[in-house]
Amino acid sequence: MSTTDEKDVKKRILDVATTLFAEKGFGSTSVREVVEAAGVTKPTLYYYFANKEALFVELVNMHMDGLDDLIRSSLTGQGSVRERLRSFIRSYADGALQNQDVVRLMWTCQHPTDSKQPQIDLMSMHLRKIAHMSALFAEGIASGELRTDIDVDYAVRGFVGMVDLHTMAMVHGLPADDDYAVRILDLFYRGVSG
Repeated sequence: MSTTDEKDVKKRILDVATTLFAEKGFGSTSVREVVEAAGVTKPTLYYYFANKEALFVELVNMHMDGLDDLIRSSLTGQGSVRERLRSFIRSYADGALQNQDVVRLMWTCQHPTDSKQPQIDLMSMHLRKIAHMSALFAEGIASGELRTDIDVDYAVRGFVGMVDLHTMAMVHGLPADDDYAVRILDLFYRGVSG
């Protein structure tokens, strides 16, 4: 089997496992279901992953790395701090809407229903997200785009909280205008006072 074929098989297993774990949870998903849905044999799955737990952990880590890449690329691009924050909101929310199985999978990591499910440290993902955001906020303070008297930690957590909640609402079917990123950012920048 060529390297390309091996990557395709492994990707197919990971894609199928994402959907099954997201829909059914870790405990209710069997290896048999994964291999049948992926069109492979158990020995093929075990060639790539030692067991179901290893498959789950690699799958979650892969998606966490992808999210980290998305965050880093949207925040470190060109443009003002405000433009990059808007880019982050769009990338983050659009990514969640396009990959709802991944969102559900991460939700099962935060709220496991099976005691045998491997424990995943999602807080490290949140801390990485916050670290990227903190650097951008510090840049905004240094450039005069953001107030110098803000507490960066509180501002970042407030911003991330707004974006996360709006994104989860959209994933759960609550309507959003086409300009949702601008509206969220305007509310964050201007606040709610008169």
